Amino acid sequence: METGDVEKAKSGYPAPRRLSVVVPFHRNLGQLRQCLDAVRRAGRALTGPAELAELIVVADGAQDDPRQVVREAGGRLLAIEGPRGPAVARNRGVDIASGDLVVFVDTDVIAGEQAFERMVQALAAEPSASAVFGAYDEDPADPAFLSQCRNLGHCFVHQRSSREAVTFWAGLGAIRRDAFQAVGGYDERFRRPSVEDIDLGYRINQAGYRIILDPTIQGKHLKRWTFRSSMIMDVRDRGIPWTQLMHRYGGMRNDLNVTFKYRACVVVAYLLVACLVGAWWWPVLLAGVAVALVILWFLDLSFYRFFATRRSLGFALAWFPFHVLHHLTNGVSFALGTSIWLGQRLGLNLPGAVPSGPWARPRQADLPSAGGH
Repeated sequence: METGDVEKAKSGYPAPRRLSVVVPFHRNLGQLRQCLDAVRRAGRALTGPAELAELIVVADGAQDDPRQVVREAGGRLLAIEGPRGPAVARNRGVDIASGDLVVFVDTDVIAGEQAFERMVQALAAEPSASAVFGAYDEDPADPAFLSQCRNLGHCFVHQRSSREAVTFWAGLGAIRRDAFQAVGGYDERFRRPSVEDIDLGYRINQAGYRIILDPTIQGKHLKRWTFRSSMIMDVRDRGIPWTQLMHRYGGMRNDLNVTFKYRACVVVAYLLVACLVGAWWWPVLLAGVAVALVILWFLDLSFYRFFATRRSLGFALAWFPFHVLHHLTNGVSFALGTSIWLGQRLGLNLPGAVPSGPWARPRQADLPSAGGH
């Protein structure tokens, strides 16, 4: 990256004028249609000189044919062989985009009508910022209990985290085109949905660019969560790789999902398990179980109060055992992720390791061909 690019960012960008929206797609035409309809509504809500320049859908080895849906939305379709993962798909979308601000929206996210306008306003108000991302709203589409809890949890964390972010969220986020290109875009060695957006955020931040978290930029999540998908996401797809990134980039600050309170919750959750197991031989340790449960409740009191006010006290109480399990899985993820990171430093290539070494984008001539419609 050229030093002049960072100096330009520090001295201040002009307000965004042309927005290019990039949506990666693999399957589920119903979600894609809802996503693209919302993109068009958000584009029409833009005011002043800012405009929606283009909507690009990148079909990554698509299982369903999206041509009709994209055509109806007035978008442009780029088909690539795959699936190669959302990192590759988003990069290919940016390759053909013309806007000065690239907006990323996941297929299972319905952008709020004012989402793009608030992105523009946030970056116009802080000209030194290079990227901005938002949060899920408080009314997820799927009525299932776990879906409601998972999405409300995401909303809670983003509402209460620092405005000065060091990571990025590609579900509903925007990056100035020159900053994106300066760091080489997403690391395409992430071959499936994982922490490719978090990695991008760390690299943008370490390159000297600013990232803003603005929870008023909201989108509705369409995903249906199950117990199995929650466990896979918490451990394999997010927890283990994110732990490695935190060690690599030194990003374990008191924010997002790794605040001091959350770390304390993990420790107390394991003390609870230890007391529960030990009570088999020493029943007096049942008192320790009770104390640990009370401590966990009060450490996360603001979280449960949020759930109770948005739903009900019964809803918050029903989530409590799942949240304790979540803390336990976080501990497993941190232990495994740390072990894998240490193994990499010793030259071991262990399963679950995130890509090692700096990411360098291939030259355009080296990129595989893609078909557009």
